[in-house]
Amino acid sequence: MSVTTTAVLMPWVDAPKDLYDPAGPHENGSPPSPPLPKDPVRLKKLVRKGQWPEEHILRKELWHHICMRNVVAAGSVYKETAKALFGDEGQSSDENANPDYQTFGNEDHLTTYRLTATGQDQLRRLLCVLAHTRPDINYCPLLHPVAALLLHYMDAERAFDCLAALLGSKRYKYLDQSWVEYEAFRGSFTKLAKKFAGMEPGLVYKDWIWWILEDLPFTHLVRVIDAYLMEGLKIFYRVSLAILQLFNKKRKGNKAAQSRDFASGVRHFAQHIPVSADVLLTMGFQFRGLSRTVIDTYHTKFKQNIRDSGMVPPVKNTNKGMAVVLNEINSSIINPKQLQSLWRWLPDRMALKQPHIVFTTAENGISLSTFYNMCEDEEPTILLVKTLDNEIFGAYLSCPWSTRNSAELKTSYFGNGESFLFSITPWEQKFPWVGLSDRPDKGPVDTASQLFMRGTRELLSIGGGDGEGLHLESDISNGWSEACRTYGNQPLSAKRNFQSEFIEVLAFHEASNKEPEERADTQADTATKPVTTPEPEGETTADPEAEPVTETVGEPQGETQAEDSAQQPATELADDQSPSGESGE
Repeated sequence: MSVTTTAVLMPWVDAPKDLYDPAGPHENGSPPSPPLPKDPVRLKKLVRKGQWPEEHILRKELWHHICMRNVVAAGSVYKETAKALFGDEGQSSDENANPDYQTFGNEDHLTTYRLTATGQDQLRRLLCVLAHTRPDINYCPLLHPVAALLLHYMDAERAFDCLAALLGSKRYKYLDQSWVEYEAFRGSFTKLAKKFAGMEPGLVYKDWIWWILEDLPFTHLVRVIDAYLMEGLKIFYRVSLAILQLFNKKRKGNKAAQSRDFASGVRHFAQHIPVSADVLLTMGFQFRGLSRTVIDTYHTKFKQNIRDSGMVPPVKNTNKGMAVVLNEINSSIINPKQLQSLWRWLPDRMALKQPHIVFTTAENGISLSTFYNMCEDEEPTILLVKTLDNEIFGAYLSCPWSTRNSAELKTSYFGNGESFLFSITPWEQKFPWVGLSDRPDKGPVDTASQLFMRGTRELLSIGGGDGEGLHLESDISNGWSEACRTYGNQPLSAKRNFQSEFIEVLAFHEASNKEPEERADTQADTATKPVTTPEPEGETTADPEAEPVTETVGEPQGETQAEDSAQQPATELADDQSPSGESGE
Protein backbone atom coordinates (compact mmCIF):
# COMPACT_ATOMS: atom_id res chain seq x y z
CA MET A 1 0.00 0.00 0.00
CA SER A 2 1.50 3.31 -1.04
CA VAL A 3 1.00 6.52 0.87
CA THR A 4 -0.63 9.25 -1.20
CA THR A 5 0.12 12.92 -0.86
CA THR A 6 -3.08 14.53 0.44
CA ALA A 7 -4.12 16.86 3.22
CA VAL A 8 -2.77 15.66 6.53
CA LEU A 9 -5.60 16.11 9.01
CA MET A 10 -9.35 16.09 8.49
CA PRO A 11 -10.95 19.52 7.87
CA TRP A 12 -12.80 19.35 11.21
CA VAL A 13 -9.55 19.29 13.21
CA ASP A 14 -8.40 22.53 14.83
CA ALA A 15 -4.73 22.72 13.83
CA PRO A 16 -2.33 25.26 12.27
CA LYS A 17 -2.99 26.02 8.62
CA ASP A 18 0.38 24.72 7.52
CA LEU A 19 -0.77 21.22 8.42
CA TYR A 20 -3.25 21.41 5.57
CA ASP A 21 -0.68 22.09 2.88
CA PRO A 22 -1.92 19.90 -0.01
CA ALA A 23 1.67 19.22 -0.91
CA GLY A 24 2.03 17.46 2.42
CA PRO A 25 5.26 16.99 4.33
CA HIS A 26 6.83 15.16 1.38
CA GLU A 27 7.51 18.48 -0.28
CA ASN A 28 8.23 20.38 2.91
CA GLY A 29 11.49 18.75 3.85
CA SER A 30 10.38 15.27 4.97
CA PRO A 31 11.58 12.30 2.95
CA PRO A 32 8.93 10.26 1.11
CA SER A 33 7.36 7.54 3.27
CA PRO A 34 7.95 3.92 2.25
CA PRO A 35 4.97 1.72 1.39
CA LEU A 36 3.35 0.23 4.49
CA PRO A 37 4.41 -3.43 4.77
CA LYS A 38 1.93 -6.27 5.01
CA ASP A 39 4.25 -8.51 6.99
CA PRO A 40 3.34 -8.08 10.71
CA VAL A 41 6.96 -8.22 11.93
CA ARG A 42 8.11 -5.51 9.55
CA LEU A 43 5.03 -3.41 10.26
CA LYS A 44 5.56 -3.77 14.01
CA LYS A 45 9.18 -2.66 13.67
CA LEU A 46 8.11 0.29 11.57
CA VAL A 47 5.54 1.38 14.13
CA ARG A 48 7.83 0.96 17.15
CA LYS A 49 10.73 2.77 15.50
CA GLY A 50 8.71 5.37 13.62
CA GLN A 51 9.24 8.92 14.80
CA TRP A 52 6.57 10.63 12.74
CA PRO A 53 5.25 13.99 13.98
CA GLU A 54 1.53 14.38 14.52
CA GLU A 55 1.04 16.00 11.11
CA HIS A 56 2.98 13.40 9.11
CA ILE A 57 1.17 12.26 5.99
CA LEU A 58 1.88 8.60 6.73
CA ARG A 59 -0.41 8.47 9.73
CA LYS A 60 -3.39 9.25 7.51
CA GLU A 61 -3.03 5.76 6.02
CA LEU A 62 -1.15 4.04 8.84
CA TRP A 63 -3.98 3.79 11.35
CA HIS A 64 -6.50 2.55 8.82
CA HIS A 65 -3.94 0.11 7.38
CA ILE A 66 -3.15 -1.38 10.80
CA CYS A 67 -6.79 -1.77 11.82
CA MET A 68 -7.96 -3.24 8.53
CA ARG A 69 -4.98 -5.44 7.66
CA ASN A 70 -6.91 -8.67 8.36
CA VAL A 71 -10.48 -7.60 7.61
CA VAL A 72 -12.43 -5.86 4.89
CA ALA A 73 -14.53 -2.72 5.18
CA ALA A 74 -18.12 -2.93 6.33
CA GLY A 75 -19.46 -1.85 2.96
CA SER A 76 -22.30 0.65 3.18
CA VAL A 77 -23.33 -0.24 6.74
CA TYR A 78 -22.24 3.10 8.19
CA LYS A 79 -23.83 5.22 5.46
CA GLU A 80 -27.11 3.31 5.51
CA THR A 81 -27.40 3.32 9.28
CA ALA A 82 -26.46 7.00 9.53
CA LYS A 83 -29.05 7.86 6.90
CA ALA A 84 -31.73 5.95 8.80
CA LEU A 85 -30.83 7.73 12.04
CA PHE A 86 -30.11 11.25 10.79
CA GLY A 87 -31.61 11.55 7.32
CA ASP A 88 -29.90 12.53 4.10
CA GLU A 89 -26.42 14.03 4.20
CA GLY A 90 -27.73 17.13 2.50
CA GLN A 91 -29.75 18.15 5.56
CA SER A 92 -28.35 20.81 7.84
CA SER A 93 -26.22 19.89 10.83
CA ASP A 94 -28.85 21.23 13.24
CA GLU A 95 -31.53 19.02 11.71
CA ASN A 96 -29.32 15.97 11.93
CA ALA A 97 -27.83 16.63 15.37
CA ASN A 98 -28.18 13.56 17.53
CA PRO A 99 -29.63 14.44 20.94
CA ASP A 100 -28.45 11.21 22.51
CA TYR A 101 -24.69 11.45 23.04
CA GLN A 102 -23.55 7.84 23.36
CA THR A 103 -20.82 7.67 26.00
CA PHE A 104 -20.65 3.90 26.58
CA GLY A 105 -20.06 4.59 30.29
CA ASN A 106 -17.43 7.28 29.75
CA GLU A 107 -19.28 10.24 31.23
CA ASP A 108 -16.39 11.90 33.04
CA HIS A 109 -13.74 11.90 30.30
CA LEU A 110 -15.45 13.17 27.16
CA THR A 111 -12.38 14.80 25.69
CA THR A 112 -12.57 15.54 21.97
CA TYR A 113 -8.93 16.62 21.55
CA ARG A 114 -8.65 18.97 18.56
CA LEU A 115 -12.02 18.29 16.92
CA THR A 116 -13.98 21.40 16.00
CA ALA A 117 -17.76 21.64 16.42
CA THR A 118 -18.16 19.90 13.06
CA GLY A 119 -15.77 17.16 14.11
CA GLN A 120 -17.60 16.69 17.41
CA ASP A 121 -20.85 16.31 15.47
CA GLN A 122 -19.16 13.62 13.37
CA LEU A 123 -18.09 11.94 16.62
CA ARG A 124 -21.64 11.94 18.00
CA ARG A 125 -22.95 10.40 14.79
CA LEU A 126 -20.21 7.78 14.73
CA LEU A 127 -20.85 6.69 18.32
CA CYS A 128 -24.59 6.60 17.73
CA VAL A 129 -24.19 4.35 14.69
CA LEU A 130 -21.90 2.10 16.73
CA ALA A 131 -24.50 1.91 19.51
CA HIS A 132 -27.14 1.03 16.95
CA THR A 133 -25.13 -1.69 15.24
CA ARG A 134 -23.47 -3.08 18.37
CA PRO A 135 -26.12 -3.19 21.14
CA ASP A 136 -24.16 -5.97 22.86
CA ILE A 137 -21.58 -3.42 24.02
CA ASN A 138 -23.07 -2.12 27.24
CA TYR A 139 -19.94 -0.51 28.68
CA CYS A 140 -16.82 0.60 26.85
CA PRO A 141 -15.31 3.86 28.20
CA LEU A 142 -12.28 3.79 25.88
CA LEU A 143 -14.48 3.80 22.79
CA HIS A 144 -15.13 7.54 22.97
CA PRO A 145 -11.50 8.73 23.06
CA VAL A 146 -10.33 6.18 20.48
CA ALA A 147 -13.15 7.21 18.11
CA ALA A 148 -12.29 10.89 18.61
CA LEU A 149 -8.63 10.26 17.79
CA LEU A 150 -9.42 8.26 14.66
CA LEU A 151 -11.50 11.15 13.33
CA HIS A 152 -8.38 13.34 13.27
CA TYR A 153 -6.99 11.29 10.38
CA MET A 154 -10.00 9.75 8.61
CA ASP A 155 -13.68 10.30 7.91
CA ALA A 156 -16.46 8.75 9.99
CA GLU A 157 -17.06 5.84 7.62
CA ARG A 158 -13.42 4.70 7.72
CA ALA A 159 -13.33 5.28 11.49
CA PHE A 160 -16.42 3.07 11.84
CA ASP A 161 -14.65 0.30 9.92
CA CYS A 162 -11.58 0.64 12.14
CA LEU A 163 -13.59 0.55 15.37
CA ALA A 164 -15.59 -2.45 14.16
CA ALA A 165 -12.30 -4.24 13.46
CA LEU A 166 -10.88 -3.37 16.90
CA LEU A 167 -14.07 -4.45 18.67
CA GLY A 168 -14.17 -7.74 16.79
CA SER A 169 -10.47 -8.55 17.02
CA LYS A 170 -9.66 -12.05 18.23
CA ARG A 171 -5.91 -11.54 18.05
CA TYR A 172 -5.40 -8.75 20.55
CA LYS A 173 -7.70 -7.02 23.00
CA TYR A 174 -8.23 -3.35 22.20
CA LEU A 175 -11.43 -2.31 23.95
CA ASP A 176 -12.96 -3.88 27.07
CA GLN A 177 -16.66 -4.19 26.40
CA SER A 178 -18.27 -4.73 29.81
CA TRP A 179 -18.10 -3.07 33.20
CA VAL A 180 -16.37 -6.03 34.86
CA GLU A 181 -13.76 -6.24 32.09
CA TYR A 182 -13.01 -2.53 32.25
CA GLU A 183 -12.80 -2.43 36.04
CA ALA A 184 -10.40 -5.38 35.95
CA PHE A 185 -8.34 -3.58 33.29
CA ARG A 186 -8.23 -0.47 35.45
CA GLY A 187 -7.63 -2.22 38.76
CA SER A 188 -5.00 -4.73 37.66
CA PHE A 189 -2.58 -1.86 37.05
CA THR A 190 -2.14 -1.58 40.83
CA LYS A 191 -0.47 -4.99 40.96
CA LEU A 192 1.63 -4.27 37.88
CA ALA A 193 2.76 -0.94 39.37
CA LYS A 194 4.07 -2.77 42.43
CA LYS A 195 5.74 -5.55 40.44
CA PHE A 196 7.37 -3.46 37.70
CA ALA A 197 7.70 0.03 39.18
CA GLY A 198 8.13 -0.74 42.88
CA MET A 199 5.10 1.34 43.89
CA GLU A 200 3.08 0.50 46.98
CA PRO A 201 -0.39 -0.84 46.15
CA GLY A 202 -2.03 1.60 48.56
CA LEU A 203 -1.52 4.51 46.16
CA VAL A 204 -4.47 5.50 44.03
CA TYR A 205 -4.13 4.58 40.37
CA LYS A 206 -7.76 4.75 39.30
CA ASP A 207 -7.04 7.38 36.63
CA TRP A 208 -3.94 5.74 35.17
CA ILE A 209 -5.38 5.26 31.68
CA TRP A 210 -6.21 8.97 31.54
CA TRP A 211 -2.58 9.84 32.16
CA ILE A 212 -2.25 8.80 28.53
CA LEU A 213 -5.59 9.63 26.95
CA GLU A 214 -6.08 13.03 28.60
CA ASP A 215 -2.82 14.27 30.07
CA LEU A 216 -0.04 13.45 27.60
CA PRO A 217 0.69 16.12 24.98
CA PHE A 218 -1.01 15.36 21.68
CA THR A 219 2.41 14.87 20.05
CA HIS A 220 3.08 12.01 22.46
CA LEU A 221 -0.46 10.63 22.39
CA VAL A 222 -0.55 9.95 18.65
CA ARG A 223 2.72 8.00 18.88
CA VAL A 224 1.24 5.90 21.68
CA ILE A 225 -1.88 5.27 19.57
CA ASP A 226 0.36 4.13 16.70
CA ALA A 227 1.68 1.36 18.93
CA TYR A 228 -1.69 0.66 20.58
CA LEU A 229 -3.40 0.01 17.25
CA MET A 230 -0.55 -2.34 16.35
CA GLU A 231 -0.29 -4.25 19.65
CA GLY A 232 -3.41 -3.69 21.75
CA LEU A 233 -4.05 -2.72 25.38
CA LYS A 234 -0.65 -3.88 26.61
CA ILE A 235 0.79 -0.63 25.18
CA PHE A 236 -1.28 1.39 27.63
CA TYR A 237 0.07 -0.65 30.54
CA ARG A 238 3.66 -0.18 29.37
CA VAL A 239 3.40 3.56 28.72
CA SER A 240 1.65 4.20 32.05
CA LEU A 241 4.35 2.25 33.88
CA ALA A 242 6.98 4.37 32.11
CA ILE A 243 5.17 7.56 33.19
CA LEU A 244 4.94 6.24 36.74
CA GLN A 245 8.62 5.30 36.80
CA LEU A 246 9.67 8.73 35.55
CA PHE A 247 7.38 10.48 38.01
CA ASN A 248 8.55 8.40 40.95
CA LYS A 249 12.17 9.21 40.14
CA LYS A 250 11.43 12.93 40.08
CA ARG A 251 9.28 12.71 43.20
CA LYS A 252 12.00 11.06 45.31
CA GLY A 253 14.34 13.99 44.83
CA ASN A 254 11.76 16.74 45.06
CA LYS A 255 10.19 17.57 48.44
CA ALA A 256 7.62 19.84 46.84
CA ALA A 257 6.50 16.98 44.61
CA GLN A 258 6.33 14.65 47.63
CA SER A 259 4.00 17.01 49.43
CA ARG A 260 1.62 17.16 46.49
CA ASP A 261 -1.29 14.76 46.24
CA PHE A 262 -0.07 11.69 44.33
CA ALA A 263 -3.00 11.42 41.94
CA SER A 264 -2.91 15.06 40.88
CA GLY A 265 0.89 15.06 40.91
CA VAL A 266 1.29 12.25 38.39
CA ARG A 267 -1.33 13.79 36.10
CA HIS A 268 0.45 17.15 36.23
CA PHE A 269 3.72 15.37 35.48
CA ALA A 270 2.20 13.62 32.45
CA GLN A 271 0.94 16.92 31.10
CA HIS A 272 4.50 18.28 31.22
CA ILE A 273 6.35 15.04 30.42
CA PRO A 274 10.08 15.89 30.26
CA VAL A 275 11.00 13.27 27.64
CA SER A 276 10.16 12.85 23.98
CA ALA A 277 7.49 10.45 22.71
CA ASP A 278 10.19 8.16 21.34
CA VAL A 279 11.99 7.99 24.70
CA LEU A 280 8.71 7.35 26.52
CA LEU A 281 7.86 4.42 24.25
CA THR A 282 11.39 3.06 24.49
CA MET A 283 11.10 3.05 28.29
CA GLY A 284 7.76 1.29 28.03
CA PHE A 285 9.22 -1.54 25.96
CA GLN A 286 12.05 -2.12 28.46
CA PHE A 287 9.88 -3.77 31.13
CA ARG A 288 11.04 -7.37 30.90
CA GLY A 289 8.51 -10.03 31.76
CA LEU A 290 5.48 -7.82 31.14
CA SER A 291 3.91 -10.25 28.67
CA ARG A 292 0.29 -10.60 27.70
CA THR A 293 0.15 -13.77 29.78
CA VAL A 294 1.22 -11.90 32.93
CA ILE A 295 -1.22 -9.08 32.22
CA ASP A 296 -4.03 -11.54 31.59
CA THR A 297 -3.29 -13.38 34.85
CA TYR A 298 -3.67 -10.22 36.92
CA HIS A 299 -6.69 -9.21 34.88
CA THR A 300 -8.42 -12.55 35.46
CA LYS A 301 -7.73 -12.48 39.20
CA PHE A 302 -9.10 -8.97 39.47
CA LYS A 303 -12.26 -9.96 37.58
CA GLN A 304 -12.84 -12.78 40.04
CA ASN A 305 -12.33 -10.42 42.98
CA ILE A 306 -14.95 -8.06 41.53
CA ARG A 307 -17.45 -10.87 41.13
CA ASP A 308 -16.73 -12.27 44.60
CA SER A 309 -17.17 -8.83 46.18
CA GLY A 310 -20.67 -8.48 44.77
CA MET A 311 -19.89 -5.14 43.14
CA VAL A 312 -22.44 -4.07 40.53
CA PRO A 313 -22.06 -1.63 37.64
CA PRO A 314 -23.67 1.81 37.78
CA VAL A 315 -26.94 1.49 35.88
CA LYS A 316 -26.68 4.95 34.33
CA ASN A 317 -23.45 3.98 32.57
CA THR A 318 -24.86 1.38 30.24
CA ASN A 319 -25.22 1.79 26.52
CA LYS A 320 -28.72 1.34 25.26
CA GLY A 321 -27.83 0.94 21.64
CA MET A 322 -30.53 -0.45 19.40
CA ALA A 323 -30.49 -3.81 17.69
CA VAL A 324 -33.96 -3.10 16.35
CA VAL A 325 -34.67 -1.45 13.04
CA LEU A 326 -36.54 1.64 14.16
CA ASN A 327 -37.15 3.03 10.69
CA GLU A 328 -39.31 0.07 9.63
CA ILE A 329 -42.38 0.55 11.83
CA ASN A 330 -44.11 2.81 9.25
CA SER A 331 -45.37 5.27 11.83
CA SER A 332 -47.57 8.18 10.76
CA ILE A 333 -46.40 10.14 13.78
CA ILE A 334 -42.74 9.65 14.59
CA ASN A 335 -39.66 9.37 12.39
CA PRO A 336 -36.61 7.17 13.17
CA LYS A 337 -34.58 10.05 14.59
CA GLN A 338 -37.41 11.04 16.94
CA LEU A 339 -38.04 7.44 17.91
CA GLN A 340 -34.37 7.08 18.77
CA SER A 341 -34.68 10.07 21.11
CA LEU A 342 -37.59 8.33 22.79
CA TRP A 343 -35.68 5.01 22.91
CA ARG A 344 -32.99 6.35 25.19
CA TRP A 345 -35.63 7.04 27.86
CA LEU A 346 -36.94 3.47 27.96
CA PRO A 347 -35.96 1.00 30.71
CA ASP A 348 -32.79 -0.95 29.91
CA ARG A 349 -34.65 -4.21 29.39
CA MET A 350 -36.56 -2.69 26.45
CA ALA A 351 -33.45 -1.61 24.54
CA LEU A 352 -33.20 -4.82 22.49
CA LYS A 353 -36.90 -5.26 21.73
CA GLN A 354 -38.52 -4.51 18.41
CA PRO A 355 -41.42 -2.03 18.34
CA HIS A 356 -44.47 -2.63 16.20
CA ILE A 357 -47.75 -0.78 15.80
CA VAL A 358 -50.76 -2.51 17.38
CA PHE A 359 -53.23 0.36 16.99
CA THR A 360 -53.43 3.41 14.74
CA THR A 361 -56.32 5.75 14.11
CA ALA A 362 -55.22 5.94 10.46
CA GLU A 363 -56.49 2.37 10.00
CA ASN A 364 -58.51 1.47 13.11
CA GLY A 365 -60.62 4.57 13.66
CA ILE A 366 -61.15 6.76 16.71
CA SER A 367 -63.25 4.53 18.96
CA LEU A 368 -61.98 4.00 22.50
CA SER A 369 -63.48 0.52 22.61
CA THR A 370 -61.52 -0.42 19.48
CA PHE A 371 -58.43 1.02 21.14
CA TYR A 372 -58.92 -1.28 24.14
CA ASN A 373 -59.71 -4.34 22.01
CA MET A 374 -56.55 -4.04 19.97
CA CYS A 375 -53.94 -3.16 22.59
CA GLU A 376 -55.27 -3.76 26.10
CA ASP A 377 -53.29 -6.99 26.62
CA GLU A 378 -49.99 -5.56 25.43
CA GLU A 379 -47.37 -4.85 28.09
CA PRO A 380 -45.63 -2.42 28.01
CA THR A 381 -46.81 0.07 25.39
CA ILE A 382 -46.00 3.52 24.06
CA LEU A 383 -48.94 5.82 23.41
CA LEU A 384 -48.19 8.40 20.71
CA VAL A 385 -50.31 11.46 19.93
CA LYS A 386 -49.87 13.91 17.06
CA THR A 387 -52.14 16.96 17.22
CA LEU A 388 -53.45 19.10 14.39
CA ASP A 389 -50.96 21.72 15.61
CA ASN A 390 -48.11 19.30 14.76
CA GLU A 391 -47.29 18.58 18.41
CA ILE A 392 -46.07 15.07 19.24
CA PHE A 393 -46.25 13.70 22.77
CA GLY A 394 -47.37 10.64 24.67
CA ALA A 395 -46.65 8.17 27.44
CA TYR A 396 -44.68 5.01 28.18
CA LEU A 397 -46.99 2.65 30.08
CA SER A 398 -45.57 -0.36 31.87
CA CYS A 399 -48.94 -1.98 32.70
CA PRO A 400 -51.54 -3.29 30.24
CA TRP A 401 -54.87 -1.48 29.91
CA SER A 402 -56.63 -4.77 30.73
CA THR A 403 -55.63 -4.18 34.37
CA ARG A 404 -58.55 -1.72 34.58
CA ASN A 405 -60.89 -4.74 34.79
CA SER A 406 -59.02 -6.45 37.62
CA ALA A 407 -61.16 -7.39 40.61
CA GLU A 408 -58.21 -6.62 42.89
CA LEU A 409 -58.20 -2.90 42.09
CA LYS A 410 -59.24 -0.80 45.09
CA THR A 411 -59.39 2.43 43.06
CA SER A 412 -59.93 3.29 39.43
CA TYR A 413 -56.17 3.96 39.03
CA PHE A 414 -53.46 1.39 38.36
CA GLY A 415 -49.90 1.23 37.00
CA ASN A 416 -46.50 1.92 38.53
CA GLY A 417 -43.70 4.44 38.66
CA GLU A 418 -41.85 3.04 35.66
CA SER A 419 -44.30 4.83 33.40
CA PHE A 420 -43.65 8.38 32.23
CA LEU A 421 -44.96 11.17 30.03
CA PHE A 422 -42.90 12.71 27.27
CA SER A 423 -42.87 15.40 24.62
CA ILE A 424 -41.15 15.03 21.23
CA THR A 425 -42.15 18.24 19.43
CA PRO A 426 -41.92 21.16 19.68
CA TRP A 427 -39.44 20.22 22.46
CA GLU A 428 -37.99 16.94 23.73
CA GLN A 429 -38.44 16.13 27.39
CA LYS A 430 -39.19 13.16 29.60
CA PHE A 431 -41.42 13.55 32.65
CA PRO A 432 -40.75 10.61 34.97
CA TRP A 433 -42.74 9.77 38.07
CA VAL A 434 -42.02 12.30 40.82
CA GLY A 435 -41.18 9.43 43.16
CA LEU A 436 -37.96 8.93 41.19
CA SER A 437 -36.93 12.56 41.06
CA ASP A 438 -34.40 14.31 43.32
CA ARG A 439 -36.92 16.12 45.49
CA PRO A 440 -35.46 18.23 48.33
CA ASP A 441 -37.52 16.50 51.01
CA LYS A 442 -37.20 12.93 49.67
CA GLY A 443 -40.19 12.03 51.79
CA PRO A 444 -42.86 9.53 50.75
CA VAL A 445 -45.03 10.62 47.84
CA ASP A 446 -48.70 11.17 48.56
CA THR A 447 -51.63 9.33 46.99
CA ALA A 448 -52.27 12.13 44.52
CA SER A 449 -48.78 11.56 43.13
CA GLN A 450 -49.41 7.87 42.38
CA LEU A 451 -52.30 8.18 39.95
CA PHE A 452 -50.65 6.54 36.95
CA MET A 453 -53.35 5.14 34.63
CA ARG A 454 -57.14 5.12 34.53
CA GLY A 455 -59.39 3.59 31.89
CA THR A 456 -63.18 3.47 31.56
CA ARG A 457 -65.63 3.13 28.68
CA GLU A 458 -65.79 6.92 28.41
CA LEU A 459 -62.12 7.93 28.83
CA LEU A 460 -58.54 7.05 29.45
CA SER A 461 -56.28 9.17 31.62
CA ILE A 462 -52.57 9.14 32.44
CA GLY A 463 -51.32 11.05 35.49
CA GLY A 464 -53.42 12.77 38.11
CA GLY A 465 -53.46 15.11 41.07
CA ASP A 466 -54.47 18.76 40.41
CA GLY A 467 -54.87 17.88 36.74
CA GLU A 468 -54.57 15.08 34.20
CA GLY A 469 -51.28 14.69 32.37
CA LEU A 470 -52.91 13.17 29.28
CA HIS A 471 -56.64 12.62 28.82
CA LEU A 472 -58.48 11.12 25.84
CA GLU A 473 -62.27 11.06 25.44
CA SER A 474 -64.34 8.14 24.12
CA ASP A 475 -63.80 9.78 20.74
CA ILE A 476 -60.06 9.59 21.17
CA SER A 477 -59.39 12.28 18.58
CA ASN A 478 -60.28 14.76 21.34
CA GLY A 479 -58.42 15.24 24.59
CA TRP A 480 -56.48 17.55 26.85
CA SER A 481 -53.23 17.80 28.77
CA GLU A 482 -52.59 19.48 32.10
CA ALA A 483 -49.86 19.72 34.69
CA CYS A 484 -50.25 16.88 37.19
CA ARG A 485 -48.64 15.83 40.46
CA THR A 486 -47.88 12.26 39.33
CA TYR A 487 -45.27 13.34 36.81
CA GLY A 488 -44.63 16.98 37.73
CA ASN A 489 -45.05 17.79 34.05
CA GLN A 490 -45.96 20.91 32.21
CA PRO A 491 -48.91 20.57 29.79
CA LEU A 492 -47.86 18.55 26.77
CA SER A 493 -50.02 20.64 24.43
CA ALA A 494 -49.74 24.41 24.03
CA LYS A 495 -53.52 24.59 24.35
CA ARG A 496 -55.22 22.66 27.14
CA ASN A 497 -57.61 20.98 24.71
CA PHE A 498 -56.28 19.43 21.55
CA GLN A 499 -57.56 17.51 18.56
CA SER A 500 -55.39 14.69 17.32
CA GLU A 501 -54.39 14.02 13.73
CA PHE A 502 -53.10 10.54 14.54
CA ILE A 503 -52.89 8.31 17.60
CA GLU A 504 -50.77 5.17 17.65
CA VAL A 505 -49.83 2.50 20.18
CA LEU A 506 -46.50 0.71 19.94
CA ALA A 507 -45.93 -2.67 21.57
CA PHE A 508 -42.79 -4.79 21.66
CA HIS A 509 -41.51 -8.22 20.81
CA GLU A 510 -38.07 -9.76 21.15
CA ALA A 511 -35.85 -8.59 18.29
CA SER A 512 -34.32 -12.08 18.08
CA ASN A 513 -37.59 -13.94 17.56
CA LYS A 514 -38.87 -12.63 14.28
CA GLU A 515 -37.98 -10.80 11.15
CA PRO A 516 -35.60 -8.29 12.78
CA GLU A 517 -33.13 -11.10 13.42
CA GLU A 518 -33.00 -11.93 9.73
CA ARG A 519 -32.42 -8.28 8.89
CA ALA A 520 -29.72 -7.99 11.52
CA ASP A 521 -28.01 -11.14 10.25
CA THR A 522 -28.06 -9.79 6.72
CA GLN A 523 -26.55 -6.52 7.87
CA ALA A 524 -23.92 -8.31 9.92
CA ASP A 525 -22.96 -10.47 6.96
CA THR A 526 -22.40 -7.34 4.92
CA ALA A 527 -20.11 -5.99 7.61
CA THR A 528 -18.13 -9.15 8.23
CA LYS A 529 -17.01 -10.54 4.92
CA PRO A 530 -13.64 -12.23 5.45
CA VAL A 531 -10.71 -11.59 3.21
CA THR A 532 -9.78 -15.24 3.12
CA THR A 533 -10.94 -18.50 4.57
CA PRO A 534 -9.25 -19.07 7.97
CA GLU A 535 -6.64 -21.76 7.94
CA PRO A 536 -7.37 -24.98 9.85
CA GLU A 537 -6.21 -24.94 13.43
CA GLY A 538 -2.69 -26.19 13.92
CA GLU A 539 -1.55 -25.51 10.36
CA THR A 540 1.14 -23.00 9.61
CA THR A 541 2.17 -21.23 6.47
CA ALA A 542 5.65 -21.44 5.08
CA ASP A 543 5.30 -18.07 3.41
CA PRO A 544 6.96 -15.45 5.64
CA GLU A 545 4.95 -12.72 3.92
CA ALA A 546 1.62 -14.45 4.48
CA GLU A 547 -1.14 -12.61 6.32
CA PRO A 548 -2.34 -13.82 9.74
CA VAL A 549 -5.66 -15.61 10.02
CA THR A 550 -8.44 -13.34 8.87
CA GLU A 551 -10.67 -11.80 11.48
CA THR A 552 -14.27 -10.69 11.17
CA VAL A 553 -15.55 -7.22 11.83
CA GLY A 554 -18.03 -6.45 14.54
CA GLU A 555 -18.53 -9.86 16.10
CA PRO A 556 -19.94 -9.44 19.62
CA GLN A 557 -17.52 -10.17 22.39
CA GLY A 558 -18.46 -11.89 25.62
CA GLU A 559 -17.50 -10.72 29.06
CA THR A 560 -14.31 -12.71 28.81
CA GLN A 561 -12.07 -12.50 25.80
CA ALA A 562 -9.09 -14.72 25.16
CA GLU A 563 -5.76 -12.97 25.18
CA ASP A 564 -2.64 -14.22 23.53
CA SER A 565 -1.26 -17.36 25.08
CA ALA A 566 2.36 -17.72 26.15
CA GLN A 567 3.11 -19.25 22.75
CA GLN A 568 3.18 -16.24 20.44
CA PRO A 569 3.21 -16.75 16.66
CA ALA A 570 6.69 -17.06 15.23
CA THR A 571 6.10 -13.96 13.13
CA GLU A 572 5.49 -11.71 16.17
CA LEU A 573 8.03 -9.98 18.34
CA ALA A 574 8.10 -11.02 21.97
CA ASP A 575 6.57 -8.48 24.37
CA ASP A 576 9.90 -7.48 25.86
CA GLN A 577 11.98 -7.89 22.71
CA SER A 578 13.10 -4.93 20.68
CA PRO A 579 12.68 -4.92 16.89
CA SER A 580 16.43 -5.13 16.55
CA GLY A 581 16.57 -8.24 18.70
CA GLU A 582 18.46 -6.44 21.45
CA SER A 583 17.14 -6.19 24.96
CA GLY A 584 15.64 -2.93 26.06
CA GLU A 585 14.74 -1.49 22.67
